[in-house]
Amino acid sequence: MTDLYRFAHTTAYTENKLNRRYRCLDPETLITRSAAEAAGFKKGDKILDVGCGRGETMRFLTDEYGLDCVGVDMNLRFIEEGSKANPDLDIRLGDGEFLDDFSSKTFDGVFMECVLSVINMPDEALHEAYCVLKKGGRLILSDLFHITPEKNFIKAVRIEADRQAMRKHKEGDCEERTAKAVDFRHDGKFIIGPLGDQLEEMGFIITHFEDRTEDLTQYMAETILDGKEDSIICNVKNKKNTGYFMLVAQKR
Repeated sequence: MTDLYRFAHTTAYTENKLNRRYRCLDPETLITRSAAEAAGFKKGDKILDVGCGRGETMRFLTDEYGLDCVGVDMNLRFIEEGSKANPDLDIRLGDGEFLDDFSSKTFDGVFMECVLSVINMPDEALHEAYCVLKKGGRLILSDLFHITPEKNFIKAVRIEADRQAMRKHKEGDCEERTAKAVDFRHDGKFIIGPLGDQLEEMGFIITHFEDRTEDLTQYMAETILDGKEDSIICNVKNKKNTGYFMLVAQKR
């Protein structure tokens, strides 16, 4: 069993605390910069940004590292605004659960920044990411997680996922695409251990993990002071037990 939580508090996390020089002055790119450095991308590498929004991450990766980026998002307004502000970027309408526009083994890296926690079928999105990655390609995940999940809580989530998986769908229900229960996400936050197991089972190797909860705490404080509302944060239950992580997983 992959113990990501223990891994987070040993080598990778300790090294990250010592390497604060990788931080960018722009707070929105702190974790993206750290991820790009940890993944070791080279100039010209092909990158897919799932849930790219207006293309901020694509802009940063293109300008800072010379990466060849493509982004997909489901929000038409974001796509229009991003394409207008960055006409040189390839921002498309697309769904992370169905990456049929791209051939298998196309990308050197796939970014999913605070996307997998709100996507309808996270297991399908991870499978699609695996398919479009080249052998040795890197998946970047950064998202919310349960800081201290109890064993009984993890067991209950797993039982519910198994129970829903056994339900028989009525004819025609497949088109509704209702949310699917998985044992590595609950209430919009990930459970690190089961997430690591899922990635390993799919064919990924976890190469880097960072606990970025401090960044989340600072972001939440600034959001409140600015009088803004963040839809992702507002929808999270039990905010006191909410952390933020970033990991790099390599396709075998």
